Amino acid sequence: MDAYISQFKEGYFSPLSLMARLTEETGELAREVNHYYGEKPKKATEKSKSMEEELGDIIFVLTCFANSLNINLSEAFQIAMEKIETRDKDRWTRNDSSLE
Repeated sequence: MDAYISQFKEGYFSPLSLMARLTEETGELAREVNHYYGEKPKKATEKSKSMEEELGDIIFVLTCFANSLNINLSEAFQIAMEKIETRDKDRWTRNDSSLE
């Protein structure tokens, strides 16, 4: 990501702009989910977008956001997983295969 962004003089957007863009992209994913699983069908005039495309957009913006703040996204994810695995270890019923 840094190699891509560093080729432009503007660099990363500000954290506030990135937060707004992340919110916008999340809204676009929500719209696609609603079209696919909800009661709101697409209009004939609406461009077809996939949830895969929208998730990719979110990952792009989230990576920009983390990099702009010098946050290692892999480390942040590992911290989250450790927290979830500890906090939620008994929250749900495990599959029989996961008990081995």
